[in-house]
Amino acid sequence: MTRTIGTFKEIAIIITCIILSFGLKSQNRWTKTYFEGENPYGESIIEYYDKGYLLAGRYGPNYPEFNWLVKTDVNGELIWNKVIGHFSNSIVISDGTDSNREGDIFLVGSTSFYAESYYDPLIMKLNACGEKEWCKVFYEEGLNYAEDVIALGDGGCVAVLRYMNVDLVHDRICLTKFNSVGDMHWKQCYNSLDTNIHNQEAQNLIMTPDKGFLITGYCSYASPDPPHSWYYKPYYIKTDSSGNFEWETVVHSEITDKGGHAWTTTIDPDSNNFYSSITHKYYSSRADYAPALLKMDFTGNIIDIYDFALPNSFGTMIEAKFITDTSLAASVTSGGANTHPKAVIIDTLGNIIKQTTPLENDWIGHVEITFDNKVLYQTNMNDGDVFDTYLFKLNQSLESDTIYTQIFTYDSLCDGEIVSDTIVQDDCGIIVGMEEIYRAKSEIENKILIYPNPARDKFTVSSQQSAVSSWRIEVYDLFGRKVDEMQVTKGQTKIEVNTIGWKKGLYVIKVRNKIGMIGSGKVILD
Repeated sequence: MTRTIGTFKEIAIIITCIILSFGLKSQNRWTKTYFEGENPYGESIIEYYDKGYLLAGRYGPNYPEFNWLVKTDVNGELIWNKVIGHFSNSIVISDGTDSNREGDIFLVGSTSFYAESYYDPLIMKLNACGEKEWCKVFYEEGLNYAEDVIALGDGGCVAVLRYMNVDLVHDRICLTKFNSVGDMHWKQCYNSLDTNIHNQEAQNLIMTPDKGFLITGYCSYASPDPPHSWYYKPYYIKTDSSGNFEWETVVHSEITDKGGHAWTTTIDPDSNNFYSSITHKYYSSRADYAPALLKMDFTGNIIDIYDFALPNSFGTMIEAKFITDTSLAASVTSGGANTHPKAVIIDTLGNIIKQTTPLENDWIGHVEITFDNKVLYQTNMNDGDVFDTYLFKLNQSLESDTIYTQIFTYDSLCDGEIVSDTIVQDDCGIIVGMEEIYRAKSEIENKILIYPNPARDKFTVSSQQSAVSSWRIEVYDLFGRKVDEMQVTKGQTKIEVNTIGWKKGLYVIKVRNKIGMIGSGKVILD
């Protein structure tokens, strides 16, 4: 009996130790969530200059009023956060976020701050204290976006823009450069001379070893075989450091039954080749697709495409980054029923080395490689109508990493304490375009001319169409309220409008005569 009791005690001790070991293991599991209960959706993750992490995202799944920026320590613990947006309008931050060694943070997306029915591209710079230094908005008709951004070493940035023409045929992909204080140095748009290319979409921007830029995306391409149907193909544009076009590549342009979408591109550690994450589509029978790694040289020649799973079996790879000289950590979306996004490690020939499912969810994941070659994997979970944002840190075996115990110094480039607060997208510089471009557009489309634009204390409205009769100018603010109205006598072709005392922002100008509307336009008061 005594031996039996002793045995029971030994068993109890063993069981207790096992329970404790599992408990300690789960407590050390490197998993973080942010803004629990507030419906956050994470869009991007980057390592900051001080070895902490920056996460950006939005509240809720669809075009929200507010976005968020989170700064954490090396263990994912929250240090500060910023809310970006304003209740009276919407702002969308894209998954393009970048920073430089000086701690400058660049965010891009779109905003409806200057218009109610459409969005304009937004580029914002924060300093190392998380304070807004400047923001710029491209005032354009239609739905326009800033998709991705590269932080430059001089404190400036280069951003890729989408849909910069109201006809949605021209200027679908553009680049723009700003200096450290927000002055625009140039804007270049890329309209291919290849008439088989249509519906170009930009997804990603990287700087190349020669200080130029590579835009990754996809396009619709006319099949070389009758009946010349349109198929999606991976698409790349290479420019020099000033945004001048150098070359473009359409993958599988010579054949009909293959194509797909390109999402992101990286450069190998030896700076020899591009490696791009693509959805490789096979159109021969139906839309079969496979995650693939595309290898391309620096002149746009495709070296090879490596499928690392059978079509329709494993999903789509949207992002891959080098973790060693010969392997990449990647994010793969779900590939069918009862499957979930995965974190994988593949070699440069597309062979899977390791794979894991950090979270049983259905949403895309993003990866970042840390200074010590660990993998950050950010994804989201949806429970009904509510989102949660998760961050995992994995080692090269894709196991949960350990917690750092050494001391790191954070935000050393900021002189004071960083306050968690709200950043509003007001007081942004408005970019309308060169006056002669605006002038030509106004005369052709609206038959009126408004200049200067942007304006300060006054602007002039001119209309040659009004010389034959008297006419009237009406000025409205963004809320549709009439701000001013003026009558113009017959034979007078222009009138000066005094704006002293008016609020800064956008105003709608309408010109009418006794027959009806002559034209309309918009003016920015800066």
